[in-house]
Amino acid sequence: MLRDYATITLGVLTLLATSAAVYGILTINTQIQAKPEQVKIPDYTAELDSLKSQVDSINSQIGSMSTSLATLDTLKNNVADISGKLSDLQAKESTVQQPAPSPTPVTPLTIVLDKSNYLQTDTIKITALGANPQKTVDVELLDNTGFVVLHKITWSDSSGKVSYAMQLSNALPVGNYQVQIISDQQTSTQPLTIIASSTTSTSTTTFTAQTDKAVYNTGDFIQVIGAGQAGTSVTGVLTSPTGKTYSTATTIQSDGSFVMFFSPSQPYETGNWSILVTNLGQTKSLAISVGTGSSSSGSYTFTAQTDKAVYNKGDLIQVSGTGQPNTTISAVFTSQSGQTYTPTTTANSDGTYHLFFLISQSYETGNWLVSVTNLSQSKTLSIYIQS
Repeated sequence: MLRDYATITLGVLTLLATSAAVYGILTINTQIQAKPEQVKIPDYTAELDSLKSQVDSINSQIGSMSTSLATLDTLKNNVADISGKLSDLQAKESTVQQPAPSPTPVTPLTIVLDKSNYLQTDTIKITALGANPQKTVDVELLDNTGFVVLHKITWSDSSGKVSYAMQLSNALPVGNYQVQIISDQQTSTQPLTIIASSTTSTSTTTFTAQTDKAVYNTGDFIQVIGAGQAGTSVTGVLTSPTGKTYSTATTIQSDGSFVMFFSPSQPYETGNWSILVTNLGQTKSLAISVGTGSSSSGSYTFTAQTDKAVYNKGDLIQVSGTGQPNTTISAVFTSQSGQTYTPTTTANSDGTYHLFFLISQSYETGNWLVSVTNLSQSKTLSIYIQS
């Protein structure tokens, strides 16, 4: 196209030069005609007409050329615009194709309690996950109406975990409650039940103490188990046949049970021993025999003790103690409404026995009495069954 343009331009210049020459000839011809004397000159009309036609053609071509150049400029601008738009589209496509970063998963605020039922004097061990890390957290205890009865503030750790021990009080009435955790805009609750501490506290009929067996060999550990007021102290004094004494003490657990041990620093004397166990002014007197495995008197002290004082539905109750060897041990479990269940077992050759009773989900909750009988002797125990 540029070569054609140059060719046309050269033609135009040649035509202009020729036109100038023709104009000069016409001027001379006019001047000659103006003279008085007639001078005959050649007729260039045909040649001029031909040149005029060529000039018109060149003008037309120049016009077409100008139009073509304008069209080329327009196309060039359109191509540049399209190229820019294509670049933008490619950039957007690259952005869309790149996978968006996965959002950090948010752990919902969750509360875990160490158990579902608590005595009025218990401590609730609270663990929560999903709190905002290293920020203050509200820990609340709500009653069954939604009223906040206890409110504490603690901190979450760097992983969003909260650990808190909430101490209950005898002033709180028994019933259904909720532990509530508030971390910024997140709130979570967990239900629990508070039962009366008095149901596991011991009185004249519920304070018990029992050795694990009736006859010991010299050097044996003597174990005393029983039930009493949770959180109170139990003391025991072991007295030998010659009057030597050995003392020990322990604290009753939150479920009302306790275990204490006597361990000799030297072999015990053989013969009959006594143990006095005291809790809150109440005393239990136990008798044991130390020898070769049988009582020197030939008789056994009948005893009975449950493995703990408070049970959940589905638990297995164990009653253990000592009685007459190879004789029947029977128990009667009685609910508050008068329902009774009577498991039995046989005492071992050393007089010890273990009797088991499975608590069905259909059994009543509340206080139960356990009457254990061996021959003509009987013991009455008290337990509490909760849901």
